[in-house]
Amino acid sequence: MSIFKYRYLLLLLFSCSSNEENPMDQRHTHIPFESTYQESDLIFADQFISEGESKGASTLLEASGLVYSRKNPGYLWSHQDKGNDSRLFLLDSKTGKTVASYRIAGIINRDWEDIEIGPGPEAGVNYIYLGDVGDNDQVYQEYTIYRFKEPLFEETHRGKITDLSMDFDKIIFNYPDKSHDVEALMVDPGTKDIYLATKRDFWSMLFVAPYPQPIDQRFTVLHAGNFSFRRALAGNVSQNGEHVLIKNDDRIFYWEREKNENFTEMLSRAPKLAPYNPVEAQGEAICFDPLGGYYTLSEFSNGIIPELYHYKKK
Repeated sequence: MSIFKYRYLLLLLFSCSSNEENPMDQRHTHIPFESTYQESDLIFADQFISEGESKGASTLLEASGLVYSRKNPGYLWSHQDKGNDSRLFLLDSKTGKTVASYRIAGIINRDWEDIEIGPGPEAGVNYIYLGDVGDNDQVYQEYTIYRFKEPLFEETHRGKITDLSMDFDKIIFNYPDKSHDVEALMVDPGTKDIYLATKRDFWSMLFVAPYPQPIDQRFTVLHAGNFSFRRALAGNVSQNGEHVLIKNDDRIFYWEREKNENFTEMLSRAPKLAPYNPVEAQGEAICFDPLGGYYTLSEFSNGIIPELYHYKKK
């Protein structure tokens, strides 16, 4: 038996021995993949412009997630991480400026690290997935993803903090091996499975929470594989689920789904490199635009004011 199969069986036994529900189904009874590519051997994707266009400076000092709004075309959702208040920020995609911010009653920012939009329990509705999944010291026993219907911007919200009272789901989970610091959250729109890529492990690890995820009760996510790069800082899936971006400090990794390929199989393959010029001081946010290009946004670092950059698709 290979060491990878042995490790997987140990994790499987550990998960099954827990008293908490584990949402394993037939789509995820595979052996975790082990990537073997070298970053230096990766080729560049040629469908994007080579240099990011600055859309303007951002007033967010610690932007840690980014996603293009579905309900409010022309705007982006962002948030800040640990040590900041529990607000969602709506940014103008043409200027980078914050046009409104929102607080949702009952949602707390322990360490929000990424945001995604995708389908959820109600058909035809766009949901925000807000990942309270950061853990710099890797000491937390459980983590939460908040899922709620995407808010609608109204002109009366402009320039204000708007308090919203709305229903939300708490998806509470732990990992099968230990605590992890995660800054990249992705949702496969075809299956509604949630994927998490770790930051502080020797190689970034991939975990999955298959749909339907239990609500308000802790469960154990599944180990899906190991990447050949370190420090995953942000991730995003295109609206059709056919394209994925994951970035670390100085590179952006890009995947295109092949015919009849599931999400995990896609990420197990060697990615291409998407342009990342300029490399940001502390870039922790990335997302696709509706036309297949993408945006990046950094935290404030070393006196450099963050700017919203856009990479068009050719």
